[in-house]
Amino acid sequence: MADAVLEGVPERLRGPLRRLANRGTPVNIGLMTLLIEAADVVEAQAALTMAAGTCVAADAERYREALGLLLASPAAFATVRAVLGEVAHDAGPAASAEAGIARVRDAFDRAARVHPEGSVALYALGDAGLLRAATAEIVAWLEARGLVGRGRAVLDIGCGIGRFVQALAPLMGRVTGIDVSGAMIEAAEALCAGLPNTHLRVTSGHDLSDFEDGAFDLLLAVDSFPYLADAGPGLLERHVEEAARVLKPCGDLVILNLSYRGDPDLDRADLARLAVRSRFVSLCDGARAFTLWDGLAFHLRRQA
Repeated sequence: MADAVLEGVPERLRGPLRRLANRGTPVNIGLMTLLIEAADVVEAQAALTMAAGTCVAADAERYREALGLLLASPAAFATVRAVLGEVAHDAGPAASAEAGIARVRDAFDRAARVHPEGSVALYALGDAGLLRAATAEIVAWLEARGLVGRGRAVLDIGCGIGRFVQALAPLMGRVTGIDVSGAMIEAAEALCAGLPNTHLRVTSGHDLSDFEDGAFDLLLAVDSFPYLADAGPGLLERHVEEAARVLKPCGDLVILNLSYRGDPDLDRADLARLAVRSRFVSLCDGARAFTLWDGLAFHLRRQA
């Protein structure tokens, strides 16, 4: 999109509007980016209205869709700002693993009190229906890859409020969720109450030493490995090694987002190195597999 089309729009909003015009970006993701930069919801609405009225038809349709989503999600702006006030996505590496884990734990304890659903999927914009749809899309992807089954056991690393524990419980034999945040585990226990094949616990964040060798068929990490990457030296590497230990032969490790550094090629290269070291083979190497989320999907399988 030419900058001339965006004359009158504040400079800080032009990047998010260009991203929104990119049809490879889910509309809710583009809207989230715009709300992060907007001074208030009125400014965001004005920018979308102006862009829709001055750009080409295809882009205008995207802006009208984003505006409709914003109007239908009155809590979106407040949710984005409240969560970002507690959980920083650009804090950078911590000085030590202990300090990094404590930072993540404290941030998500606070976020669980402010907006538990928003903190585990900011791109859902505080909309419960959108969060359910995004969760269901990921579960359907897991099913399509043959990773779901009544005889299988799954460990959800960084389970947050337990949305995947709840969603997978009817489809799996046993579902275990772990998180460093006690407040998140409390929220997960409430969400998953009455599901007899689910188990939730607070974890140290250092490793998977709570679990025996070969305990699981599937390990799932949805937007949790980026926090390991930032939390301290060696934590991400250790969790990949531990994943190989607690998985059964030919078990599967699914990582949805390895980092937040914005370099997919570097993520692919780093995970390829870790996969070789821990005797994984790659079955999906950083695909953008979803319509409601722009996370990179990695699927590794432990060698027998």
